[in-house]
Amino acid sequence: MMVPHRTTVRRARGPHRRGDESGATLVEFALVAPLVFIMIFGLIGGCFLAYQNSALHDGATAGARLASIETSLATLTNGEYCESDNPSSIESAVAQASPLLTVNPAPLCATTSTSATLTQGAPVTGDVNIVVTCTPRCDAADLDSGSGSVSVALTLSTKGLVAPIGLTYNLSATSQVPVLSP
Repeated sequence: MMVPHRTTVRRARGPHRRGDESGATLVEFALVAPLVFIMIFGLIGGCFLAYQNSALHDGATAGARLASIETSLATLTNGEYCESDNPSSIESAVAQASPLLTVNPAPLCATTSTSATLTQGAPVTGDVNIVVTCTPRCDAADLDSGSGSVSVALTLSTKGLVAPIGLTYNLSATSQVPVLSP
């Protein structure tokens, strides 16, 4: 008769520990977490700056397109030669094309009727500032002839969202189109 063979069951033991390592995970997390958070917030901030740059270019294109069909960019209003807002203002065209950016609401004006540049006065930090340059000039006689071109330049001085890109950035965009004859 056969006697059943007895096997002994040994319990598996982990590696021999010399000390308590229960806080090792917490220390590793404390070392890695700041780097991960900086990378995540840096990526979000970088994407926001890329969006602002893209919106600025869209605004410049829309502003130049509208400026090219205006009947007269520089008309005498209250002793100043300002944008005629006909059919609409360049500021509103830029604001509609870049809805999350704040556009400087000051009117575009020139110092003389024969000026080739319309500006909004002193630039406002944090707002999109607009400069319109006409070739050869911004007066009605040159623009109504259908010759020349209009260039719209936008500038924006903005801050990044978070460190390490929480610095001040100067973004700009320019668009130039030929003036259409009426």
